Amino acid sequence: MSLNIGDKIPNFSLMNYDKETLQSDDFLGKKTMFVFIPFPFSSVCDGEICQLRDNMDAFKSAETDTVMITVAARPTNEAWANHYNITFPILADFWPHGEVSKEFGCFHDGAGISLRYTYITDENNVITEIIKSDEIGVERDFGAYKEKFNIS
Repeated sequence: MSLNIGDKIPNFSLMNYDKETLQSDDFLGKKTMFVFIPFPFSSVCDGEICQLRDNMDAFKSAETDTVMITVAARPTNEAWANHYNITFPILADFWPHGEVSKEFGCFHDGAGISLRYTYITDENNVITEIIKSDEIGVERDFGAYKEKFNIS
């Protein structure tokens, strides 16, 4: 069962592609988008990460950080970040496999991946908005980001 608006995100500790460990408490005091994604280097995920990258100024103007979480291994996330010139953290929920995705309620047991859920939080790590697609091969509606962050 997915987390809902008004829920506090679970405590977690994951490694980014730069081998730094980030914890949920590291995001206290700032608004954050936690973007769960199933498959680095797949057409739909590549399109989504590029849309986020290309609109970073709008997110920063809204004082909102971006953090991506995938069940892929750290070296895969590093290669993906380098390939697309990504500067925001991509965290590896690789082992125990998908544990953080499960705690957020967006893990797909049958496929062994996280689904396309974005949890936007306030400064207290409380969820204020959820943007999602429950279909593995269907991207999130970027219009929801445009509306939330006034992107033209």
